[in-house]
Amino acid sequence: MTSSARKAHARRARYEEVFSAQRPSSNNRDPSGEYLIMFSEEDGEGLSRPHDDALVVTSQISNYRTKRVLIDNGSSADILFWEAFIKMEITPDRLRPAPTPLKGSTGDTIQPIGVITLFVLVGTTPKTTSFMINFLVVKAPSSYNMILGRPSLNQMSAITSTYHLKVKFSTSSRLGEMLGEQQTARDCYTQDMKSKVVVIQTLEQGHREAATPPPWARTKPDQEVRDEETLR
Repeated sequence: MTSSARKAHARRARYEEVFSAQRPSSNNRDPSGEYLIMFSEEDGEGLSRPHDDALVVTSQISNYRTKRVLIDNGSSADILFWEAFIKMEITPDRLRPAPTPLKGSTGDTIQPIGVITLFVLVGTTPKTTSFMINFLVVKAPSSYNMILGRPSLNQMSAITSTYHLKVKFSTSSRLGEMLGEQQTARDCYTQDMKSKVVVIQTLEQGHREAATPPPWARTKPDQEVRDEETLR
């Protein structure tokens, strides 16, 4: 790294949020008056350990209290799945064209149906923040209603901790939090695993009976099996 690059990196570091695994101080502010975002063991109280659970929360999306919202630092987009879109009773004419296809971690690509901007409120009163998010609407099987990826997390200056199953963010007057729901995360994981088993079995059957697709594939090509009928 050159000398100029090191200096630029140091300047950026001075303005970055602070993440610490230590116990927070009583006022939770740095010398400049900014709130420090820190995690302690108290943040993980009540969790079943050890765990490898995903960070799944509940948020207010538009006029709906929406469960099964996956917090995903690895996603370069904020995603709203088609089933949740329909349940929100949003008319498709509000969709704008999606710029490019999405590419998954396995290399497969999905063309979003469109883009929609929705109001999002996160946190618990009075520690809340709100903003508008551009969601890519995707028609694909998922145990989640939506994914909050890097665009929205960066917009709210959020710090995530999968160990504590918690998201913290700064508001104008205090620190806000989104609490992960461990049992919901495990339910979503179980549902995803069941879906993968169904897909594998269907593919194996397809090799044996390529000329005759199963009845459910002929009659309900877009059906998605979900545990809940509401935005949960």
